[in-house]
Amino acid sequence: WRLGRGAQARIFDKQAPVLFQDSRYAERLIIGSEEVLESFLHDTLRRYYRDWYRPDLMAVVAVGDFDPRHIEELIRANFEAIPKPEQPRPRQEYGVPDHDGTRYALVTDPEATFTRVSVLNLLPRQKLQSEADYRRSLVEGMHDAMLGQRLQERAREADPPYVAAGGGTGSLVRTKGAYTLGALVKQGGLKRGLEALMTEAERARRHGFTATELERTKSAFLRSMEQAYRERDKIKSGSFANEYVTHFLTAEAAPGIEAEVELAEKYVPTITLDEVNALAGRWLSDSNRVITASAPEKEGLEPPREAEIAGVLAGLAAAEIEPYEDRVADQPLMAASPPPGEILSERTIDELGVTEWRLDNGIRVVLKPTDFKNDEVLFTAFSPGGTSLVSDAEDVAASTADTVISQGGVGPFDLTQLKKLLADKVVGVSPYISELEEGVSGSASPEDLETMFQLIHLYVTAPRRSEQAFASVQQRYRGIIENRLARPEAVYADRITSIMAQDHPRRRPWSEALLDEMDLDTSYRVYNDRFADASDFTFVIVGNFEPDDLRSLVQSYLGSLPNTGRQESWRDIGVRAPEGVIEETVIKGIEPKSRVTVLFANEFEWTRQNNFDFNAVASILRIRLREVLREDEGGTYGVGVNASTSRYPRQTSTFSVGFGCDPDRVEELVGLVDDEIRALQDNGPDPDDVAKIQEQRRRQREIQLRENGFWLSALEASWWYDQDPLLILKYDELVDGLTGEAVRDAARRWIDFDRRVEVVLMPEERE
Repeated sequence: WRLGRGAQARIFDKQAPVLFQDSRYAERLIIGSEEVLESFLHDTLRRYYRDWYRPDLMAVVAVGDFDPRHIEELIRANFEAIPKPEQPRPRQEYGVPDHDGTRYALVTDPEATFTRVSVLNLLPRQKLQSEADYRRSLVEGMHDAMLGQRLQERAREADPPYVAAGGGTGSLVRTKGAYTLGALVKQGGLKRGLEALMTEAERARRHGFTATELERTKSAFLRSMEQAYRERDKIKSGSFANEYVTHFLTAEAAPGIEAEVELAEKYVPTITLDEVNALAGRWLSDSNRVITASAPEKEGLEPPREAEIAGVLAGLAAAEIEPYEDRVADQPLMAASPPPGEILSERTIDELGVTEWRLDNGIRVVLKPTDFKNDEVLFTAFSPGGTSLVSDAEDVAASTADTVISQGGVGPFDLTQLKKLLADKVVGVSPYISELEEGVSGSASPEDLETMFQLIHLYVTAPRRSEQAFASVQQRYRGIIENRLARPEAVYADRITSIMAQDHPRRRPWSEALLDEMDLDTSYRVYNDRFADASDFTFVIVGNFEPDDLRSLVQSYLGSLPNTGRQESWRDIGVRAPEGVIEETVIKGIEPKSRVTVLFANEFEWTRQNNFDFNAVASILRIRLREVLREDEGGTYGVGVNASTSRYPRQTSTFSVGFGCDPDRVEELVGLVDDEIRALQDNGPDPDDVAKIQEQRRRQREIQLRENGFWLSALEASWWYDQDPLLILKYDELVDGLTGEAVRDAARRWIDFDRRVEVVLMPEERE
């Protein structure tokens, strides 16, 4: 309860009675009140358990690699003897009554960081049990997807009316659903944002969607179903389990992907534009409607007013709204393949199933074919340099360059046109510029690999400079950060960052002043410079392909990337952790909760063994601190324990412990944290805890070795650190060799109480 409190919880406390008026939901908020949690009788709790935790209301779901008869025997042995109650308490469903007209729930809060507005039309909760239900859900999904695309398009305007917006049908509670339109708007922009949101909904109601929009949406949906079908033999156990749980709890049909694909292929072609367009008129009703809005409570900012919102909605009826124009590019992504380069050398690492090519423009390509997923190819590419090579004055423009450029689209296509062009493709490519490197990453279906390579080539050679995209990104950033310091956790996090970086200019927290340092010309110049020379790039590609399938694509689209032959690397920009002991309290917030973060920053000798042992320290203390702080003392809901190391630009380590708690217990619980760390340094870990960690790591690696994402990151690290990739297969040696003495020694070596930072968040008002 305590950790969940804050501006959003207080806002919901005030909006829920309006949203669920005249229903039990208006009176009984999830988790209850502080008074109830601190005063309930033990017999009340036991009675609740007897009433509701009973076998006739329960199901056991088991999915995995096992003998079904054996699992059934275990379930019967453990559950069958639990008696059914002789007089079970009836399980009652509570409805939310319909109402005439529109209700308003308009709230301000001093710690609110955003202005939000939502228009909800309450509906009966929809069932999904029959083919007719499934077809209805398809029609609704088409409507929601097309309106969502239009709303996103408006967010890309140079002066966007909202930071983000969306809409769709969904469930509110067990007995009630809603069609919801919502927007996150800039400070003072509620009226304009609501007007834009509802204008797009009204545009769809009056003029409908276009045939090209519907056909594009149908194609995209069928392609997504096709992709799911291709992975039908690779679905993880958890996905099946979740579907069975949903079926048990809500009676939602669970026909399986084969049946669902058949239904989609049967019904999607039959969906007409008229029936999709009819939904907008049915949902946009002024009856059974609830409008919620929340905003920061601050001097000079007018709170949301019912009359203003009602005026916006009333004004739509008389407004002239033009039909939507579906701008679609009439040219291919690339007109022709660029002249290919050559593969100068090739080597294989048979133990890993890896092939490495060296191209004549200097690029290295590392390829690992897998059968882990049928319809997935992942890639990443990196080159040393990053924003570290620009001046401090250009850092903000450099750090936002990848976002600014990619939001502008690529080549001749703006982002809206690009998304439409790629609507029926399963592909995504994103450039990035981090502090020490620049690169490109993404994924694709095997049948869309040429599109993926074309996008890589275009993002490197044809970035799109867009004044509109730059202005839109800057304005949306401004809407996100303009009130962020009203949130206590943001002030707290900023202070930790400032302390740990000793107020380095590259670690300044985001602010409106920082946004003013954004500059399109600088971003465009830095981006072009970072991608001007591909000769030091390494591409790692993992997934369902054969190297020979990629040979011509790699030669054409990667082999033709520019090579200037420059020699460069990242540079150390001089960020250093503080020396000595620092203890600081941040006073912010009105809820009775505190946050505690204890950090130990140190120099580090970066080796594979040291890295493993240091992370084992975090795993051991995660077990101990959960047992002591949560289970034994009841002092916190959870404890975060993390060990991180860095090899570049300097070899360093950081060990951190963080938790939330009652402000009156901070000193006590921090003392227990320090005691547990010192006990580990003095006595080492419990052997049983070491065995637990070993078993967890073995199981984790067993799973990882069957995941494309793991191999992508592992191979990337091997080439980035110039480390023998065969070490990936020798992880069990580290696990088997883990000892209590190694954990103790790592804790002694890299957790130094003479270099300790403790930052505590305390509320402003305390009784």
